[in-house]
Formats: sequence, structure tokens, C-alpha cells
Amino acid sequence: MTTVTAATCSAGLGALVLFLATSAAAQDAPAADAWAPTIKLNGRIYLDNVEQEVDREAGADFDAGESRLRAARLALSGNLNSKWTYKAEAAISSQDQKPQWEDLLLTYKINASTSIIAGNFKTVSFENVSSSLNNTFMERGAFNDVIDAGRVMNFVVRRTGPNWTLQAAVSGDSVNTGDTITSEQVAYSVRGTWAPSMAEGQALHLGFWARTRDRGEGAAFNYRVRNNTNYGARYTSSGAIGDGDTMVGFEGLWIAGPLSLQGEAVHIAIDRTNGTEQNAAAYYVAASWFVTGERRKLDVAKGAIGRTKVLSPVTSGGLGAIELAARYDSVDLTDISGPAATGQFSAWTLGANWYPLPHVRFMGNFTRSRNDNPAVGADVDVDTLQVRAQFDF
Repeated sequence: MTTVTAATCSAGLGALVLFLATSAAAQDAPAADAWAPTIKLNGRIYLDNVEQEVDREAGADFDAGESRLRAARLALSGNLNSKWTYKAEAAISSQDQKPQWEDLLLTYKINASTSIIAGNFKTVSFENVSSSLNNTFMERGAFNDVIDAGRVMNFVVRRTGPNWTLQAAVSGDSVNTGDTITSEQVAYSVRGTWAPSMAEGQALHLGFWARTRDRGEGAAFNYRVRNNTNYGARYTSSGAIGDGDTMVGFEGLWIAGPLSLQGEAVHIAIDRTNGTEQNAAAYYVAASWFVTGERRKLDVAKGAIGRTKVLSPVTSGGLGAIELAARYDSVDLTDISGPAATGQFSAWTLGANWYPLPHVRFMGNFTRSRNDNPAVGADVDVDTLQVRAQFDF
């Protein structure tokens, strides 16, 4: 197997950063802008109820559930002048007993098409970089779990065009990790997106990303998934085996009026702590249909999903927006030998969303998950029903 090393990706990333920076510098620099700070307050609240039924081949079956504060966030954002912008967002939930930083970043706009961004945020995968405020399902799926691409400290150079984006990033640990190790993980990534011209009422997003990581002196990487909910235990997991890895991912979204199709796939080449090399893969496909005629919005400049416009909110005597959706997830860890809980994960999720107002959404998801662990014959089937009341401002 051909392995893409961190050194190779570092060199390629450096060349890309140099290209982006020199392209921007070739344009005339404008005069310095006056200091003119602005402040905007944003927030969101997610209130969930989760009920789960677990059927285990080895061990006792059980039911569990809870009502909880899934997330409460407050964010300050704004401009320092026409060149500098900032965002600072903190969150608390029933799972985290103390506040955690979410997005914490500073952006310098070199010109109309080029920016430098530093801070704690996400960099790769379409569903991952899209806000949970706008994603179709209550939770990002197993694909997002296995790529382990949460918010970490980044230095990013980003360029945008009329229908494309290109960025290169150098990344470390999360700002929430703290000073617990002397050498944190280091990652290098690139992401590019393209939205070609389509017929009226349609939109197409195509994307590609690649990332290589080294764990430094941190814990070995663990390739694991939840059952399309962040509640309950994980039953498909490699354990802490990864000394480093290289991932290549692909993104796609097609919107045609009220109908949309979305999917992503990733290949993961793992350098294990025991010196061997193994592989993993994951993908998902999803479909959404707005019964009431709305359409999902593609934010081309961000390469992400934007906010859906409600055509007839209840305040105007309408029904609001009603959306039905389905999703299939698959994660394949069968090439990873040794750990008992490696195997295959698959899940079907059905979802229904009601948007009575632009900033209010009620959601319901039912997921049937299958955790097939052939190494020990310990399959685990999980049925999860969860509902959410969501509000943001």
C-alpha cells in the first residue's frame, strides 16, 4: 500500500499556502482602515428527549433514555474594521458540566477573495462544517464520528471565487484540551469546493478534502462511531490504535426545488502504534423533501448548507415548513485486526422536521443501527427515537 506521509503532505500544503498568499499579494494593497468595532450577539438552545432500545448478542438487553439540554450557546461576533472580523462562541450542555469553547477565531481579509483565519473551528467535510442549525438531521452521523474532525486550533489560508473555494490548513489540538502534553497532534489539510451553474431552482455542490495527522505525544487515534446520536455507548470502535493517519474525502449535494440528495465518502489509511498499516472507510447518503415547497440553501462561499427560508410561517397564517428525510450510514473497520469491537456499522435514519418560524424548528429522528463485530460474535442492534425543540437568535 502506498502511504502518504506527513512530510509529503506538509510540502504540498506549503506550496499551496505559498501560491494562495503570493496570488493575494500580487494585487494592490488598499490603504489601512480605521478602527470601527461592531458587536453582534447570537445564541441557540437545543432541548432533546432520547429513548434507546439496545439488543446485544452477548450480554443483557436494556432500554434507556433521558431528557436533556443538548446544547446552549452564546456567541459574540463582528468586525474590528473592514479587514478584521472575529467570533467567540461558548457552549454548555447536560454532557459537559462546564462551558466549552466552540468557534473562537479571528479572520483577516487580505482582499475580496483571500482570507487568513486563525482559531478554534472546523475545516473539512461538508456536513461537518455546516452548522447544526441547518443540517437536516438532529445529529451528524457515523461518518462525522469516524473522521474525528471536530473543532481544533487552525491556521488557514482561504480563497474564494464566484462558485468555488480552496483552502489549506495547519491544525493542532482543541483549545479546550489544555496544557496536558508537551507535543500536541499536528494535522495538515486541504479542501476545495465547486458549485457549477445549474438550471433555475437547482444547485450542485462538489467537494474534495484531504488531511494527514500525527498524534505527537497525545493519545493514539480511536476510530469509533455512535448510533447516530451522541447519547449512549459506542459499540463499534477500534480502540486507541492510530499513531497517524491520512484521509481523503469526497462531498456531493444536489438540490432540485424541494428535493435534495447529499452524500460523502472517505478512505482512511492508518499508521498503527504497533507499526502496521491498515485501512478504514465510511460513507453516507441522504435525501430530503420539503412537503410545503421550500428548498435547502447552498452557501457557495462557505461550501456549506445555509438557512432554509420558510415560505409561509405560522405568524402569517401558514403551516410553516415541513421536511421529510431519510439517511443511510456505513462504516467499515473490518481491515483493522485485533480490537474486539472493530467490524461494520450501518444505520437507517428517518427524520421529520417542522419549521413554524425561521428561527424555530421541531425535529424527530428514528434510527435503526447495526453494530456487526464478527471477531467476537457480539453484534449490537440499537433503535433510537429522539426529538428536539430548537430555537436560535
